[in-house]
Amino acid sequence: MRMLTPTRSFALLGLCLTLGLIVSLWASPVLAQPAGKPAAKPAGVQEVIWDDLLPEKWVGEIKAQMAAVGKLGFLVDGSEAADAAMQRLRKKWDSAPIETKYINQGIKIAGYAVTLDANKKSISEFLLVPYFGACIHLPPPPANQIILVKLAKPVTKLASMDTVWVEGVLRDARVDTGLAVTGYTLDAARTYPYVEQKR
Repeated sequence: MRMLTPTRSFALLGLCLTLGLIVSLWASPVLAQPAGKPAAKPAGVQEVIWDDLLPEKWVGEIKAQMAAVGKLGFLVDGSEAADAAMQRLRKKWDSAPIETKYINQGIKIAGYAVTLDANKKSISEFLLVPYFGACIHLPPPPANQIILVKLAKPVTKLASMDTVWVEGVLRDARVDTGLAVTGYTLDAARTYPYVEQKR
C-alpha cells in the first residue's frame, strides 16, 4: 500500500553517491492524502504534510549543502575523507531545525511506521517517516522529518513500513532513539491504517 506523489520533501533521501554519501533528490515521493473525501478528524486537529514540518529558511540551506555533497563524487567509498564528509552531513541532519508553527497543537499526518519496541506484540511508540525504507533500508532523513509517536494506547498490529495516519499533540523533542534522531514527538497519539481510496 504505497500511494505516493512527488513533493519537495526528502524521499530517495538516503540514496548514496558512488561512495556512500547521502544525496537528496528533492523531488521525492511521500505519502499523499487519499483521493476522495478525507478521513474524519476531531475538532482542533489540523491535517499537515511533511513539507509543513520544514522551516523555509533551512530548505534553502540544505539545498546548498546537497549541491556541495554532490561535488564529492571523486572520493573513495570507505576512505577517511568520505567517512568524514558523511559524518559532517549526518551531524547537520541530526541537528536540523524544526518548524514551530504546529508545536503544542493537535495534528494529523500520514507516514511510514518504524517500530522501536522490543515487544513486537504491543507497540507503544514508533518512528513516523515520510518515505519507504527510511531508517531501515536507507539512512534516516533529517531530524525535522522524523516524528517519535507515543501512543496513548498500545497497538498490537503494527509492523515497520506500515502506512498509517497518526493524530496527537506535536511537541518539540530531539530524541536519539539509537535508530535515528527525531525533531518532534507526537504525544497521546492514536494511529490507524492509511487506506488508499479508489478514484
